[in-house]
Amino acid sequence: MTSGLWCRAVMKGLIIWGILTVGLVLWMGCVAALGASAVPASSDMAVVFGTAVDAKGHPHPALRERLEEGLRLWRAGLVRRVMVSGAIESGNNQDEARIMADWLTARGVPARAIITDSHGNNTWLTALHVARLHPAGAVVVTQWFHVPRAEWALHRVGVHPVSGAAPSRFRSTQLWYLFRECVALPVYALTKAPSG
Repeated sequence: MTSGLWCRAVMKGLIIWGILTVGLVLWMGCVAALGASAVPASSDMAVVFGTAVDAKGHPHPALRERLEEGLRLWRAGLVRRVMVSGAIESGNNQDEARIMADWLTARGVPARAIITDSHGNNTWLTALHVARLHPAGAVVVTQWFHVPRAEWALHRVGVHPVSGAAPSRFRSTQLWYLFRECVALPVYALTKAPSG
């Protein structure tokens, strides 16, 4: 290969890489803006998505922030019920949703206002479980980077209207999760369909 052909090939590669990089940055900006600007509307229920609990049964900081946001919505009268959805963690066998429900109950939310979903192993399963309840709308409660995919999943399974709420705390480690969500959202859009 002559040096001229090699230079053209390198230039084409750099241009393609540049276009892909700019596209990814713009997409990340869109997803971040959608999540960070989420405004919860008055709704039948809040859906607090699980994330992690420790071996002693305490919510990790990100989960505690989600629970605090769900509690805030309930206390403000924006939602009548709070659904807590999480998995039974394989590492420590803790029932994430039960721990979340107990956390809310300890802060004054009556048990009758809490729906516990211990089979919400991922965003999609939680959305399917919410749809089976046929709520008159829902507010997804999760971190800002996850709000767009959580809202999309609920819309996709027929829950309307859907709005989002996110704790305002930002950590630099959340940029990795934003990148992950930017990949997961189009994958969900291409592969997820309501069952039944």
